[in-house]
Amino acid sequence: MKRLLSVLALLSIASGCGDSSSPATNTITVRPGESIQAAVDAAAPGGRVVVMPGEYVETHGGQAAVLVEKSLELIGSREGGGVVKILPGPGNTEGILVRGTADAFIEDVLIEGFTIDGFSENGIWTYYVRDFEIRDNDVGNSDHVGIYPQLSARGLVRDNTAFGGLDSAMWVSGSEDIRVIDNILHTAPIGLQVNVSKGIEVERATAYNNVVGIALNHHLTSGLGDDVDLGFGYLEESVRVADSESYDNNLPNPVSGGLIGGLPTGLGLMMAGADGSYVEDNSLTDNDYAGMVLIDYCIASGDTDPDCAPDDNTMVRNTITGNGTNPPDHPFADLASDVIVLGAGTGNCMANNTYDTDVGADEIQADVCPPWGG
Repeated sequence: MKRLLSVLALLSIASGCGDSSSPATNTITVRPGESIQAAVDAAAPGGRVVVMPGEYVETHGGQAAVLVEKSLELIGSREGGGVVKILPGPGNTEGILVRGTADAFIEDVLIEGFTIDGFSENGIWTYYVRDFEIRDNDVGNSDHVGIYPQLSARGLVRDNTAFGGLDSAMWVSGSEDIRVIDNILHTAPIGLQVNVSKGIEVERATAYNNVVGIALNHHLTSGLGDDVDLGFGYLEESVRVADSESYDNNLPNPVSGGLIGGLPTGLGLMMAGADGSYVEDNSLTDNDYAGMVLIDYCIASGDTDPDCAPDDNTMVRNTITGNGTNPPDHPFADLASDVIVLGAGTGNCMANNTYDTDVGADEIQADVCPPWGG
């Protein structure tokens, strides 16, 4: 990001609603009863919109409550301990949508400090966005995804809480070079999902009370359909998950039907047909079905694809205990254990993990596994 200032500094220079401060600061301030979208539209590229605490419902009738199509810092002020809350208005299916195109990425965007609740699609969605930061937001009850970097690159997603809804609390899809740091993900079918992405680093995630805490999935689950190659031209992944906790993911599945509805509750970390994942130094505990699962996607889903087996995944120094003690009613219920390996492909490796029960882990067990290569 080119110009990320502290919230205190922003507040010290903020002007009245609809009025710019000096050209050097280029800040617009929005107050309760005024339109965030109007301020975003009025802001110059590279400008800053500061939204004061209060509840905001946009009335313009667009797809997104707030649509950003330029370089911008969009900041929810915490002045006086207050909260900036965005709720759906007429026609709004998205909370904040930053939208570019394959030929014209939106660059240099910051979204900080918002509470976003109850949208029928996504809470915060970046689509063809580069060099962005999403931080310190609270996003709940989005029926599709809470925080959704899609077809985006060079991003930082940190210190957010995402929860509820009917798909994923947070999902990185068709993207590259994204750092996902210190996020809390709970009470959703999937806490954090990553697929069709390269160079994704997940650190210190906390996932609990989901159906599945963390899922690294096959490209057929990407949501991109026939346009899966619109991302960055690959199907294989390289995702590192480190120093994270995924525990008590025993939420009864709130969805019936489809891939999401078919997920068995009680999974800490699932790698279904994922390639190139590096899972190290995580705690995966007290999940009713399994702590960690490495499985052929087609076995798990019943779909067909030329490459369903998970390849080149590494799992080292993870603590995987107290799992598999209360499996749900599911065709694979008899596999319940700390670790499940089923239908693995080539190049997978496990070493120096702590677990008590397993199915198939010996197939990929080694004394030493190669280090993360990025």
